[in-house]
Amino acid sequence: MSTKYNRIKVADLEKNQPDKILTTNSTGELQFSNLNEIKIDNYNALDYIEEGKSLDARQGKILKDLVDNKIDKTFGSLQANKILGTDVNGNLKMYSLPNFQAPFIGDAVLTFLPDTTGNLTIKGAFFTPSMTVTIQGQTVNYITFINDNEIQVNLTTGIIEGDFDVILNNGVSATFSRRMLIVLGTVYKPDISNWTVFSGTPDLSTKGDIKLNLYNVPCAATCFTIPNNKNFRVYFTLTRSPLGAVVGSPDEPSISLISAVDNSVKFAAKVYLNGPDTNSHLYAYQESTGLFYGSSIGYLETFVMKTNPPTFYFERIGSQYRIRDYNTNIVFSDVFSGDLKIRADIRRFNITNIRYVELVS
Repeated sequence: MSTKYNRIKVADLEKNQPDKILTTNSTGELQFSNLNEIKIDNYNALDYIEEGKSLDARQGKILKDLVDNKIDKTFGSLQANKILGTDVNGNLKMYSLPNFQAPFIGDAVLTFLPDTTGNLTIKGAFFTPSMTVTIQGQTVNYITFINDNEIQVNLTTGIIEGDFDVILNNGVSATFSRRMLIVLGTVYKPDISNWTVFSGTPDLSTKGDIKLNLYNVPCAATCFTIPNNKNFRVYFTLTRSPLGAVVGSPDEPSISLISAVDNSVKFAAKVYLNGPDTNSHLYAYQESTGLFYGSSIGYLETFVMKTNPPTFYFERIGSQYRIRDYNTNIVFSDVFSGDLKIRADIRRFNITNIRYVELVS
């Protein structure tokens, strides 16, 4: 046989020795080699964990035994949220998914116009192509998966304004209470560039929030100028700070509408927090009469410590001012005709999810 081609060393065949395997040498010649000498570099059975090796007959037998002895038994008692994977030795096993993550919405609040059909972009994490979206009181027409951090939802909204629940399900369901705001207007959330700090060192790093950096240290800041000729709403939520214990906190936190000219308080909402086991109140304030209305908001534990505390809002339609929480309608008797600013005061609690909405007249 020509030496330009692969050839078999006949001498090796004539030896008729056990534990040999046919391989090629560095020049491409076929020859018999000792099986035990080449296993580390060339052989890969299912009980050998080095990567990049191909199957042979031994592997097929091991795989068949594994299927017969393990896989059939596992599938016989198959449960939801299981995945087929390998252990540290390369053995196939069924695993549960304890770390399978529920979807998460990154936006503080989603907003949309009432009685409208269009696309809503939702950003977050752990989105999947098969994830479902349900929005309370609205119709989801279809969903476009962008990536695991973004989807686009085509929806038709109803005529009722308000905050609505959003439910995402990627195999694990997650409910985001009052996360969708349906409102006839343009929504603005203050970021750090919109705030002017009057006192203290509040945490303004989260858009729409003013939070404590130090517990029981008063902080005050203002944001936005509200033109006199605009109908508007100012939404806000009161939440407990993780920096301190639940104690009484008279007349705070509060959020106010102040004169843009001299910073005097014209209208305010204040919460009187008696303590963790006593009834607390919401007070509405107007300049001419001071505290004139008190509405029980229940025990402090159930009000500020629950996952989704109520959202309040100021409203001006024409010359009429109100404060509301979708259940309460407090009508102010004062009339103010100048430009306003939003002021937030905190000491033991945070004010979150602040939104200024310029309503369509």
